[in-house]
Amino acid sequence: MRSLFEQLGVRPDLILVNVISFLILLWLLKKFLFKPIAAMLDSRAEEIADSYKAADEEKARMEQIRSEYEAKLADVAAEAREKIAQAINEGQSAKQQILAEARAKAEEILKRGEEELARERDKTIIQLRAEVVDLAIEAAGKAVARSLDEESHRRLVREFVESIGKEN
Repeated sequence: MRSLFEQLGVRPDLILVNVISFLILLWLLKKFLFKPIAAMLDSRAEEIADSYKAADEEKARMEQIRSEYEAKLADVAAEAREKIAQAINEGQSAKQQILAEARAKAEEILKRGEEELARERDKTIIQLRAEVVDLAIEAAGKAVARSLDEESHRRLVREFVESIGKEN
């Protein structure tokens, strides 16, 4: 076999040194290059996993904030609808109150008008009675004056004037 190696130009001792050098190189690479690179890759993979985890947590937090925001928005909308309904009810109530007050004032004005009308009617009736009495007296006076003489007539007028002065 040695002759075959010599014919081929292969040197076994050199192969053995090369194999040992390769194994030493492989061990050195593993110890000083592959382990740090593997550690660095593991660290980077861990950082990426942590980033994904943080992103998932942030997404969950954002979902929670969004749902809280939507709930608050729905509450605000419901409160706004409630306040609008309340304002409408208050407006209707104010309208009813204003109408009731207007009706009461109108009734009061009508009542006062009727009372004033009754007073004016009574006053007019009194004035008419007074005028009728005056006319009756005047007519009676004319009738009596024709039947009375001048002296009796003067005495009657004087007594009448005196009686009027006593009444006032």
